[in-house]
Amino acid sequence: MKEQVPIDLIAEKDYKDKVAKRDKESLYYEGKAEELSLKSTKRFAEYHPNPSKSILTGITFAHRDLESVVQSMAGEGPWAVISGLNPSGPLHFGHKQIFEEVLWMQKQGAEVFIPITNDESYVVGKVKSLSESRKIAYDKVIPSIIAMGFSPEKTHIFVDSDYPDLYNLAIDISKHLTLNKIYKVFGFGENKEDENPGTIFYRGGIQLAQILLPQYEEFGGKRPSVVPVGIDQYPYILLARDAALKKGFTPPAATFVRFEEGLDGKGKMSASRPGSAIFLTDNLEDAKRKIKSAYTGGSPSAAFQREHGGVPEICPIYQLRAYHFPNNDGLKEQCATGKILCGECKKQATDEVSVYLAEHQAKLPVAKSKIDKFLLKKPIRSILTK
Repeated sequence: MKEQVPIDLIAEKDYKDKVAKRDKESLYYEGKAEELSLKSTKRFAEYHPNPSKSILTGITFAHRDLESVVQSMAGEGPWAVISGLNPSGPLHFGHKQIFEEVLWMQKQGAEVFIPITNDESYVVGKVKSLSESRKIAYDKVIPSIIAMGFSPEKTHIFVDSDYPDLYNLAIDISKHLTLNKIYKVFGFGENKEDENPGTIFYRGGIQLAQILLPQYEEFGGKRPSVVPVGIDQYPYILLARDAALKKGFTPPAATFVRFEEGLDGKGKMSASRPGSAIFLTDNLEDAKRKIKSAYTGGSPSAAFQREHGGVPEICPIYQLRAYHFPNNDGLKEQCATGKILCGECKKQATDEVSVYLAEHQAKLPVAKSKIDKFLLKKPIRSILTK
């Protein structure tokens, strides 16, 4: 009969593994910020009279050229925010965190542009057809964005395939790019026989058209803008800044956010792993089930956790509560000191998520009826008539 390993030894090894994971992730973000010469958002948090929760808590941890929008943010001129997403499924809490940051920027005076990239969903194989991704966009994604409280007067949403003027902008911008630069930035070129030319055009032209669109004549011309992204999307910012200079535009600034940990503990929350994410359209029972079975930063031994604490930084339940709900400022210390155990924390998370989902989903029918007020329809003719 195999000798059973004592629970305290299992708990100690589990704790050390989770601390190592925390330290590795921390070094990753710090290292990427240093490698890309990004600045910390700490100074911005100190001087802004009303910084966002994301910036205050370090979720938005770095930026590139955020200084370019500070004067506009203080009311001294127009500025824009561009933040889109891929409609391969409904919005989840990872998306929610980003769009709440965008909503905060709108309240600071920004005009918001939200591209829904259903063309990318199809080209990279996340959906079977353009019509499928388009249906997801209008049925699931756009209503959830509207229900968060965006202003129709200062929010412009467009589904790429339904706004063909975007492709004219992509052609215009592609004139200022080279294949060598696109290959270098995105790593294309090593397996040319496997590369989809649509992907190359999307990343090299269409994505940049979305970012630079607010600076075209039809939308007021040259102005500061900012793009909230994950650190993995820095290449888009690099290319967009370069193209902006060649077009005589203001290079777009960027803020960089930490990924929200998936409930399965296997990477960021993602629609491609449904069990990793709580979708804003999930029914309450599904949400409860996902939370109950979620990976945590806690210990297999309650006694060990009470003595040594948990590791909140890598815990998706901690992140879910700290990122999205008020009155959880002391949760990190409670977890790290063993004052709260995972069962109690999951129960509280379930209550918080259930209330939010019920309230959010109650708003969806009205939000869906308002879609037309948010859709960007303005034709872009300046590049065709000059």
